[in-house]
Amino acid sequence: MDLGVPLIEYDLVDIDDLRQAMKAQSASYWEIDQVNRAALAGSRPGNAVFFYNDKPAFARKRSMDQLQSGVLNVLRYGNRPLFREVDAIIQNHIKPKFPDCDPIRVQLAELPPREVISPHRDMHILTKMHRLHIPIVTHEDVVFIIQGRRFYLEPGRLYDLNNAVEHSVENNSDVMRIHLLVDMLPNKLARATYHDSESAMRSVVG
Repeated sequence: MDLGVPLIEYDLVDIDDLRQAMKAQSASYWEIDQVNRAALAGSRPGNAVFFYNDKPAFARKRSMDQLQSGVLNVLRYGNRPLFREVDAIIQNHIKPKFPDCDPIRVQLAELPPREVISPHRDMHILTKMHRLHIPIVTHEDVVFIIQGRRFYLEPGRLYDLNNAVEHSVENNSDVMRIHLLVDMLPNKLARATYHDSESAMRSVVG
């Protein structure tokens, strides 16, 4: 969403439960969503694990098409490890700040050491929503560059990123950067309808 500024900074969020639960996951956990990651982000470095997804790889109908009906179908991975901790952050810290929005795409996204997300502008439905970032694991040498300005995003703080302007990310550190990304769609555009299984969502989106 074009915010008119590079980003908006909100309060610190309690991420302790999520960070602790992440330690119990094996390396293979981060590979469970490679198909969806590729469908949504192409060859972007690192993996992502989704907890809400408005455009899983099997869906033929595009999210922008659904907006015309005022209802956006979203697959919710409620049985996935870390869902409980992620959803607690959404319900306790994000929904109160964005009461007239629904979460439609939620992911834990990696950026490996010494990797870069090239300059780009988000397109289509992503420009309609609040693209929120909460750094879960980061480092002072992880830098967001938004409209030519450099920003360090503090661990545990909630940020609303202007994704309609050119932005990029550089991980100049030796740590795996992990952000919680929560895309909140304003209700004035559409309401989310949640499906708790792939078969349930396939029945409506093909």
